[in-house]
Amino acid sequence: MKKLRITVWVVCLLLVSACGGRTSTDGKTTMIIGGSTSIQPLMESIAEAFNEKADATVSIQGGGSSVGIKGTEDGTFQIGMVSRELKADEAKQLKETVIALDGIVVIVNKDNPVDSITMEQLQQIYTGKITNWNQVGGLDKEIAVVSREEGSGTRDGFESIVGFTSSELIKNSDIQNATGSIISDVSVNEHGIGYISLGSLSDNVKVLKINGVLPSETSVKDGSYQIQRAFLLVEKKGETHDQALFDYIFSKEGKKLIEEHNYIAVERK
Repeated sequence: MKKLRITVWVVCLLLVSACGGRTSTDGKTTMIIGGSTSIQPLMESIAEAFNEKADATVSIQGGGSSVGIKGTEDGTFQIGMVSRELKADEAKQLKETVIALDGIVVIVNKDNPVDSITMEQLQQIYTGKITNWNQVGGLDKEIAVVSREEGSGTRDGFESIVGFTSSELIKNSDIQNATGSIISDVSVNEHGIGYISLGSLSDNVKVLKINGVLPSETSVKDGSYQIQRAFLLVEKKGETHDQALFDYIFSKEGKKLIEEHNYIAVERK
């Protein structure tokens, strides 16, 4: 009987730990933040610096924007990371804070001779209307389309801005569930094309100009680079959490970390 009571106590403790973070009775900030894999590396750096500075315990998990939304709604996460606009039903339950702006970068293999395509051509590539690189000034090779998985904030943002739906995505596209996988895929496939966050850009791939514009801090800020989105942290409406982390994100030190990750810092609203 004693062993049973101990086991039950351990299980209860694990269940409590899995339910997300909170501020402990000693005033120390403890929370779990989860969601978008695009925002994850940035928030890991922020959490590491904040934990040291504030003697806090903030941990970061991935899983995608949809996971961040669901986890925040059901209490698994105290804060969710979302890299797309909230849908109407989501906005009814969640309050959002924009922490940065990001460009979604279109990448190809470094040996691909194509340097620039139009937004219309990009839409036609991802919907199967353009299937060969020679249709956009490249070699006579079939285009290998790479995309993110359903529920990815990057995919949702990319599709909505470029102008097509998931049902229109070319059927033989290679679906990857992480930014790193897309980079790896395109880096070894001479005929591949994919899209990733500007802050995740690697020297192993080549960036395409869209409508003649390269993605950069300047072109995202002034709007000339059109494929861009906001990075959101979301909280459940009606719940008040320790705001020290948000204070840090919008501090001079926090903004510097955002810029070091090649994202665009914004003012707090």
